[in-house]
Amino acid sequence: MPATSNAELEQRVSAVADWILEGRRYSELVGSCCAEFKVCRNTALNYIDRANVIARETRMKQKEVMIARAADKLEKIHDKAYAREDCSAATGAVRELVKLLGLAEPDKQEVKHDATDPIKALLGEIVNAPDKAQ
Repeated sequence: MPATSNAELEQRVSAVADWILEGRRYSELVGSCCAEFKVCRNTALNYIDRANVIARETRMKQKEVMIARAADKLEKIHDKAYAREDCSAATGAVRELVKLLGLAEPDKQEVKHDATDPIKALLGEIVNAPDKAQ
């Protein structure tokens, strides 16, 4: 079988990246690569690894665009609310903008501690111990 040219290789990797962005499952990707490009499993895995890098970069660019759009809308909401002297709505828009941009401190989360097995065993012995006679 003739060697694949760099241009053809890049086209294949690009096609696989498109499949990833479409949401195909990993097992489907392997099968599609093997069938579509008539390559072995290892070559298909190589294509998928390279395509994952492209898909990740594409998703990051899409995310940046969506964040910019949302930030722009929140700024407009703030400006309109401020012009109406609606302090509550203006403040809410600023809060959401701060969260969107990742500038807010993380919300406090409840921390649940799981007792280790020895502690559970000890507690079980104490709870299940027979009552002392009085």
